[in-house]
This record gives sequence, C-alpha cells and structure tokens, in this order.
Amino acid sequence: MNLENLNLVELNAQEVKETEGGLFGLDDLVVGVLVGAAVQIMGDWENFEAGLNGYPPRKK
Repeated sequence: MNLENLNLVELNAQEVKETEGGLFGLDDLVVGVLVGAAVQIMGDWENFEAGLNGYPPRKK
C-alpha cells in the first residue's frame, strides 16, 4: 500500500514513543495506584466505612 496516496507518513520509533507516551507513561502509574487503592479499600471495607463515619478501626 502506498502511504503517499493517502497523505500519510510513517513514524519512526522515536516519534511513536513521543506520541504514545512510551511503554509506561504517567497515566499508567496513576491508574495502577488507583486500582491498588480500590483493592485495598474493598479488602478492608468495614474499617474504611468506620473511618468515614468517624469511628475507630474495628479489630479483626
């Protein structure tokens, strides 16, 4: 397929990294932290809920 007929150009590896943000960008880190926090909250929901309501942590 001829890219010039479609007014497209190929990107080299550096341009792809700059456009896509690389393999691990800041957004991946933020999503990972949010997922980790959600898992921790769901795993200890009773204490999370108690803290939101102003009560001390419950013993396990």
